[in-house]
Amino acid sequence: MNIVEVVRTDWIFVMRLLVAMLLGGFVGMERQSRGREAGLRTNILVCLGSAAVIVAFQKLSLEVNVGAESVIRMDPARAAAGVITGIGFLGAGTIIKSNDFVRGLTTAASIWVVSAIGVIVGLGELLVAIVLTLLVLVSLYALHRLPITGDQYFTLHLKWHGDLGLFDEVLEQFLREDIIVKNSNVTRQPKTEKCQVVLVVCLRRLDQFNLIMNRLQNDKRFDEVAWN
Repeated sequence: MNIVEVVRTDWIFVMRLLVAMLLGGFVGMERQSRGREAGLRTNILVCLGSAAVIVAFQKLSLEVNVGAESVIRMDPARAAAGVITGIGFLGAGTIIKSNDFVRGLTTAASIWVVSAIGVIVGLGELLVAIVLTLLVLVSLYALHRLPITGDQYFTLHLKWHGDLGLFDEVLEQFLREDIIVKNSNVTRQPKTEKCQVVLVVCLRRLDQFNLIMNRLQNDKRFDEVAWN
C-alpha cells in the first residue's frame, strides 16, 4: 500500500471518528439539558471510544492483510460485542436505586445505544448511524413530552399516642379510595403507647395526594404527619 492509499484510508477513519463525536454529542446535549450526570462529554467519549475500537480493528486488519486463507482470524462482531458489554458496566453506574424508586435507567440506556452508534460509525455505516441517532433523539425529546401518567409512589410517616386502631382506620380509608399500600412498617411502644407507621403508598391519580395530606394533617389524633 503506497503513501497515497494510506493517507486516503486514514482520512476515512478520521472522518468516522469525527462523525461519531458529532452524533454522540447530539445525544449528550439532550441528556445534559435535563441535568443528568452522563451528559455531553460522557456521551461523546462513549461514542468516540466505541468507534475508535472498531476503527483500530479494521485498520489492523488492513495492515496485516488478513484474508480468507490466513490463519489469523479477526471477527468484527467479537470486537463490537466487547464494546457493548464494557459499556454496560458504565451504564449501570448511572442507575440510582433507593427504597422507593429507581432513577437513571433512561440515561443508562442512552449510554448503551450511543455505544452502538459508535460501533456502527466505526464500521462505516454512516447513514444507519445517522438514522439511529435521529430515532434516539425522537425517543428522548418527543416521547418525553407525551402526557403519559403512571402510578405515583410516596412514603408516608405517621406518629401518634394510643392503640393501633387509628392505623386500621387509615387502611380502611385507603381501601375505599383505591389507594394501594405497597409496604408498611409498624412500631408501637407499650409503655409509652407511642405508635409510628411508615407506609409506601401507590396513588392512581396525583390529585389524591393533596386530599390525603389535608385529611391526615387535620386529624388532631396524629402527633406528626410527614411524607417524601
